[in-house]
Amino acid sequence: MKNLFAIIIAVLVVGSVLLILNDHTSLFASGKRTGDNSVSVNDKVDTIEIDVASSNTVIIPEDRDDVKAELEGDGNLIVSSRGDGIKVEVKRKWFSWMSFNHDSELTVFIPKQFDRSMDINIGSGSLEFAGNSSSKPMVLDTLRTDMSSGNLELTDIKTNKFVHNGSSGSLIVDRLTTEDGIVDISSGDVEMTDYSGPLKGDLSSGEMDVEMAELKGDIRFDLSSGNVELDLPDNSSFTLTGEASSGNISNEFPLKSEKLDDGDISGTHGSGKYEIEISVSSGDVRIY
Repeated sequence: MKNLFAIIIAVLVVGSVLLILNDHTSLFASGKRTGDNSVSVNDKVDTIEIDVASSNTVIIPEDRDDVKAELEGDGNLIVSSRGDGIKVEVKRKWFSWMSFNHDSELTVFIPKQFDRSMDINIGSGSLEFAGNSSSKPMVLDTLRTDMSSGNLELTDIKTNKFVHNGSSGSLIVDRLTTEDGIVDISSGDVEMTDYSGPLKGDLSSGEMDVEMAELKGDIRFDLSSGNVELDLPDNSSFTLTGEASSGNISNEFPLKSEKLDDGDISGTHGSGKYEIEISVSSGDVRIY
């Protein structure tokens, strides 16, 4: 019995040593890492990825030619480059579960002229990303965000494509313009103000509130359960097609050739230029 106990202790000690080495060295890391937590951005860089498990994060675009990150609090900060991508990630240290204070603050500085793709992945915590102003937004080809829980705020951003996937949590978007917008949430809350562009929303459960600055593309919502509020400018031109197996679709715009049939609704407003298609299994949609 004593020998077995000694073996168990030895295994625990060796395992602890290996974990400490892994936490304080780059032996197990891949890609290029820098000691000052910054990586230069050149013409070959197509993607900047931010991957944080549980930190309060702020992304700041400014006049610079590198990606730099600063971390205050728990976690292991890694800024690395591989191929055409730069990745900023914060990993929890193996012993952080023993700490009562799990808060950490991450600040990421990126070139304001970077105009390719960004991927943002957050487990929990909060993340804020804003352009300089409404007249000088952050311009990107593609912005992808993935959130398990927590809070994500995006302001003054212009993209060719915007994709958000959320398991739960809160997404707040203000003054975002895109040529292709997709929001897919399992649960949680989405609030979008001064949004401009097409939008496809897929809700398993949750709340979605969208205020359009201008209707400039087709709108599609597919609700398994939840509620959607769609605020459109008075001069919007659209063709509405709504199907509700259970739930309710309400529309406050006058429609030409309006048809109402057991929860379903169709008709046109203005010239009927853009399509608004709504499918509701359960829940409520209001268009006003």
